[in-house]
Amino acid sequence: MDGTTGRTVGDATGPRIASLCTGYGGLDIAVQQIYGGEVVVCAENDKHAARIVAHHYPNVPNVGDIKTVDWSPWVGGIDILTAGYPCQPFSHAGKMRGEDDPRHIWPHVAQAIRELGPRLVVLENVRGHLRLGFGRVIRDLADLGYVGRWGCLRAAEAGACHRRERVFIVAWPVPDPHVA
Repeated sequence: MDGTTGRTVGDATGPRIASLCTGYGGLDIAVQQIYGGEVVVCAENDKHAARIVAHHYPNVPNVGDIKTVDWSPWVGGIDILTAGYPCQPFSHAGKMRGEDDPRHIWPHVAQAIRELGPRLVVLENVRGHLRLGFGRVIRDLADLGYVGRWGCLRAAEAGACHRRERVFIVAWPVPDPHVA
């Protein structure tokens, strides 16, 4: 049971989605179009984006800053975790400070994955992330027992009128080879 809304995590139809660094919810919308399901918890601490999140998901708790979340109400109840974590530490438009940037919150996303144990993880960031910090993300996912695939897509490939490239990672838990 979710302590914020009193809603049971299992109330969702189809896969239950945890959305971290939700923004306006675009990554979640794409995931829902492919896999179905419902967002059951989101984490967006930007007040402007949080207003959009509240509009898209009026009955879904927004736990705010992922650096301070107690994920225990959702443990065992999340099928898919999405995260479009901040790109400023990796963007060519910024100072490219990577892990030294105070907005670098990948370790907190990894902690949520560790605690929630989703069956699927879908991540998004800027192309510059491939040159800065990407190896850590892949290593952390592997350390958490996940394998996956990644690739880059231009916004124009999805019908947008600009070329901005994004890197997407889709990861899933490695089956334990020792379990029959």
